[in-house]
Amino acid sequence: MQLYFVRHGRTQYNIEKRFQGGSADSPLVESGIAGATAAGNYLKQVQFSQVYSSPQGRALDTAKLITAENQWQPTIIVEPRFSEFDFGRWDGQLEKDVEPKDQLDKVMHQPEAYDPADANGGETYAAFVARTTAAVHDVVTKAGVDNPNPVLIVSHGLVTTMTIKTLMGVPVSGLRAPFVVDGKVLNTVGHGIVDNDSLTIVETTDNQNFKLKTWNETGYLSK
Repeated sequence: MQLYFVRHGRTQYNIEKRFQGGSADSPLVESGIAGATAAGNYLKQVQFSQVYSSPQGRALDTAKLITAENQWQPTIIVEPRFSEFDFGRWDGQLEKDVEPKDQLDKVMHQPEAYDPADANGGETYAAFVARTTAAVHDVVTKAGVDNPNPVLIVSHGLVTTMTIKTLMGVPVSGLRAPFVVDGKVLNTVGHGIVDNDSLTIVETTDNQNFKLKTWNETGYLSK
């Protein structure tokens, strides 16, 4: 079973460098729409067994643009557990403006030490990856681990990056660290996450062990 993860297209909040977590949303900008369409065109001949999307507008709109290009015209299943990390009161604020600064540093560099109760509300990293990985395991169970047709999950930067890291054995303390696979540091953007409209693929044969097949692929996007 293969799982295709696509991050949503670029949004206005991405451009403005605002926190855009589970309680914030911003519309796709023109390049985000074009990127989602390009991703759909790239995947148009893939017959997905299921297509899942976060319920947040930027992800759901991206999923709709992708499936519109697919020759199989799959339906989209909305899965709330694929919503982005909840930053609480920080959501919608400029990254540079949020307080307290010590918790801002921890949320970006020390995930194991980040405490939303001392910052903004929202959720911990441990709670976040617990819900997203549980959703992945349920998706694989439903589709069938031996299913030859992959599952598509359209979600967010932290969802994609940190769910896959966790599935591959990275502890909470390493979720913001460089992602090293087979001795190679994998490319990321921003604060260590995958690009907008990028494709990442993992594979599992038992719903317990996961192997990375493709990471942060963006070659189909116009530069």
